[in-house]
Amino acid sequence: MKKLLRAVFVGLGLEPVWFMYWLFMWVLTSLVRTQRAGSCPKRPCVLAVIHLGGLEPLFVTRASRHWRGWALYTLDWPNPLVRFLCQAFWRFGVTQDPKRKAAINPKTIKRATEYLRSGGSLMVFPEGVRLWERRLYPGAALLARRAGVPLIPVGLENAPIHEPGPEKLPVWRGFPRALWKTVRKRRVVVHFAEAILPDPKLSEEEDVDRMMRELERVFRDFYQRFYGVPGPVWINPRRAR
Repeated sequence: MKKLLRAVFVGLGLEPVWFMYWLFMWVLTSLVRTQRAGSCPKRPCVLAVIHLGGLEPLFVTRASRHWRGWALYTLDWPNPLVRFLCQAFWRFGVTQDPKRKAAINPKTIKRATEYLRSGGSLMVFPEGVRLWERRLYPGAALLARRAGVPLIPVGLENAPIHEPGPEKLPVWRGFPRALWKTVRKRRVVVHFAEAILPDPKLSEEEDVDRMMRELERVFRDFYQRFYGVPGPVWINPRRAR
């Protein structure tokens, strides 16, 4: 009973914060004209979004018209306020902390899989938090495979690319900096590529590897066409050993 009451209390607390986030999303994506290229994605699906270090979830939410806009996010922010806001905005937290991964990540993946199977959509950023490392992680393909839903690569054209460092700034400095760089762009185009479908005839490992190789190809095209820089690389953990 205590766990249920706590879940209800936390849920009620998150909703007003999410609503303010939604209003901010609508204002920003109206101020910075948001355009869509490609077909509007249908639920259920995993939206694998290139990570430029800015405000991508806001533009993807507006362009996809998936108004809840849930996503995988990192629990590793040191600031407790940032962690709370991320929970309110995106709901599905994972960690890279070796001491907590085994306890947290499988539960989050299970919840996210059930959410997708129930007809939801979920944004995943395969480049992780450190986008400048130029590598891809398999979470997006793993979720699409386990839920049996399409994996849709998403690219943003004319969005600002952020360099390493701003993630270490205090919120009151980092957020205005990212916001100003975004507003100056005036226009952002969200590109939805063709869906990558799971193949149930393959093993999970083979299928995830196949989908990630295709995602690597599409992301490389996004980065080269829109920003003139190399795209991230998929490194299969089994083959890298």
